[in-house]
Amino acid sequence: MGLKDQIRAADDIPVHHDVEIPEWAPGARFRVCGLPDEDWEEYQNKLSKMQFQQGKNSAEMALRSNKAEIVAKALYDQDTGELVFPDLREGIAILRKKNAGIVNGLFNLVKHLSGDDRDFMQKVQAAEEDFGDGQS
Repeated sequence: MGLKDQIRAADDIPVHHDVEIPEWAPGARFRVCGLPDEDWEEYQNKLSKMQFQQGKNSAEMALRSNKAEIVAKALYDQDTGELVFPDLREGIAILRKKNAGIVNGLFNLVKHLSGDDRDFMQKVQAAEEDFGDGQS
């Protein structure tokens, strides 16, 4: 298998199993997945554009929608393995009306699983620890 195929086949996005959100569904378990780079790049681009184009209040409301979008893309039913919100628009609308602390907590978990809470050097060091430094 070539390098390109190995990269394509690598399962490198972490998952956190058995997440409980008793405020939403007592006894239910969720699976929260990290998101690929393209989703984080889209989120960062939206955030930068909002801060540039809008006032602080408008940007904060839009930021909450974007956090809801990230959570909706990452929240799965633990038992079925299916997205809780297959209709992304509906998921965003529902999550925007939920407790901000819960949504922010889930957002931060997704951010952590996606590796977006570390700076570049931390990511390089983690990769070196996982795979070695490539030198023999």
